[in-house]
Amino acid sequence: MKINKNSYIFSIVFTFIATFVLVLPLTLAYTATKPIADNYWRLQHYVKTLRSLGLPSSAAQAQEAKNAFESLDKYQVIPASLAAQDSQDYSVVQANVTGALAQAARAGLTGPFDLVQIKNVKVIFQALQDSSATGNLPTFFYITNLNGQKRYAGNFTGPGLWGNVTLAVGVNQDSSQIEGVQVLYNVETPGLGGRINEKGFQAQFANLTPIDGQVEFNPNGQKKPDGFDAITGATITSTAVKDIINNRALPELKAFIAQMGGM
Repeated sequence: MKINKNSYIFSIVFTFIATFVLVLPLTLAYTATKPIADNYWRLQHYVKTLRSLGLPSSAAQAQEAKNAFESLDKYQVIPASLAAQDSQDYSVVQANVTGALAQAARAGLTGPFDLVQIKNVKVIFQALQDSSATGNLPTFFYITNLNGQKRYAGNFTGPGLWGNVTLAVGVNQDSSQIEGVQVLYNVETPGLGGRINEKGFQAQFANLTPIDGQVEFNPNGQKKPDGFDAITGATITSTAVKDIINNRALPELKAFIAQMGGM
């Protein structure tokens, strides 16, 4: 039987087979590597959250990082309508209003806010998995105690040049000093804005003392107690980091600390 290669049926069948042959290996590769990618994002979240609190942590010691992360007290702000729900229900995370705490802080309010304590880390794992492509991670807060002093941290998202930038920011017990800043997610230009993920850039935030709840760029190479060096050629991304810290992280952490009874 002679095949009519000009027929619609041939075109449809050929397109289907070609697509199947090309897509199947990609699908299998994605399925095989997704658990590896998920584990990578989890480990990065462990390590960077701990570092933002000023706690030493290394991806090379995965189990130690996991144990240390799980030992942190974890909280999330939720809408009042969901406050009575099971705090381990992922629908609470999906319905998270990430700006609620910041809006209240800017209005001069100190609470009370609707908080749930996250005891099942799978809730956070699911949030990480769902946000791995966008960085739009719901806001979680963390508390630890080091040498009798409490430290607080959270993850905060804002717009960068090409997409979301998510930071883990930690402060001391009265939010007068930043303990650390770590970049959890970014899609900025490699070699320019993408350098915010470099160790040297992130290290300069440790022990900064914000003035009036704000950090600033260092002027002309000078070092200020509340200042950090912007990345040359990446003004927009550097400004995005500053804005996330000033407009989200610091006011939200201050309000969270007040909610939790402060010192």
